Amino acid sequence: MRAAAPRLISWRLAALITVGVALLALSPIVSTVALGACVIAALIGPTYALQAMMAATLIAYANPAIIKLAPESGALLRLVLVAAMLRILPLMRASHLSLLWPIWLFGALMALTSYVKSPAVSISIMKVITFTLASSVVTIAYARLDAERQLRMQSWLLTVGLTVIGLSALTLVRPSIALGGDRGLQGLLGQPQALGIFIAPFAAWAITGVLLMRRQVGRLELWVAIGLAMLIILTRARTGAFAAASAIVVVMISRMLVRRRAQQASLGRPVLIISISASALMFAALATGQVGKFVTDFAFKDTEKGQRNVYGAYYASRGGGVLTEWRNFQASPWLGNGFGVYPDGKFPSGVVEFAGIPISAPVEKGFLPSAILEEGGIVGAGALVLLIVLLGRAAWRAHDLRWRALFVACLGINAGECVFLSPGGIGLISWILLGASLWAHRVETLPVTGAAARGRRTLPGATAPVVPMSLPQAAP
Repeated sequence: MRAAAPRLISWRLAALITVGVALLALSPIVSTVALGACVIAALIGPTYALQAMMAATLIAYANPAIIKLAPESGALLRLVLVAAMLRILPLMRASHLSLLWPIWLFGALMALTSYVKSPAVSISIMKVITFTLASSVVTIAYARLDAERQLRMQSWLLTVGLTVIGLSALTLVRPSIALGGDRGLQGLLGQPQALGIFIAPFAAWAITGVLLMRRQVGRLELWVAIGLAMLIILTRARTGAFAAASAIVVVMISRMLVRRRAQQASLGRPVLIISISASALMFAALATGQVGKFVTDFAFKDTEKGQRNVYGAYYASRGGGVLTEWRNFQASPWLGNGFGVYPDGKFPSGVVEFAGIPISAPVEKGFLPSAILEEGGIVGAGALVLLIVLLGRAAWRAHDLRWRALFVACLGINAGECVFLSPGGIGLISWILLGASLWAHRVETLPVTGAAARGRRTLPGATAPVVPMSLPQAAP
């Protein structure tokens, strides 16, 4: 009989992360050593490879006002990804092809269309290869974990995520460092938008647990969910707020359309909580008159007060880029204009080369649907839709609605930051979180022992036991 499931949060790991952040703030040498250790860890095995890629990305994209980064940090991050590829790709098995073939199909079609249409073929092909190999590495690594290691990986991811978010909140004691000027809370990450889209999947996970999972909600768990929602607002990242909210709505609708499983709450709980929250907001709005102003400021962000209207805010943030991408798509509707490039072949942020080979050429594209239409045309967009549908089908095998919400949130952030197609950079974090949701159903096959088993409730027709993962209860 297997041991009982571990708690959601590893306090020992959280303490270790805190110490690590303090050390990284001392000297660039520490970041070099840490990233070098990630390279070595990526060569050990699937679990270490996933953890190394996550840790290395967080370090490389950290707030330079807090973390001292060496000039070679970017190159070391790419070396971590290369090491993970060398270790994980040979582990591929035929059983993994159900999720790999749509990734490879999308990569092959984007390579073909880019070869025909891209104004910078070498860069487009480099980005296609990076996307295909990085997403394949994440998929294969998770596929190689058994149920117990999947559970430990879930605990590791959630501990790292909540610790980084918690430390980011603590930086508010130094507003000059935490807030990145007047842009919003950026905490440990390089910009507020990055922190906002980092928080979104964890917020969706936590809030869905409070609303839709059938168990007693602990006070600490409730406060974590509320805190994550508040921190997204402090980042002023509308993309993060949209991703978290849309994930909760999508999962709630899907819950309404199918029969309730043993571990899922009845719809009375979310209706009650939402009603109480709406009543509290209405009372606050009437009592203070500040709620409407706060919502307006968040929605319109940096737009001048005299120009605040829905169209103006949309055009100033993402609308202008979307319209440009749509016009470019219309000029080449079937094959697009090349993967990961602008149609004019220019790169405002420059191109980084190593031994004459391009290894980085950043482009800023926010809205994934218009971006893929511009880059891959109808052919590329069709392949991407197929890929997302098949990934979603895998994520929906989990009866734990929190992982479905996390999956949707990882996609939802692409409404403002097109990271799904860029797993070679900060998008790698999104892919690692998304990958965890694809295999979350495996954890549900683990039997629960001890007090957790005695306290578990079941419903007639339940198909599989679920390992409860909840935050430690606050002391009464």
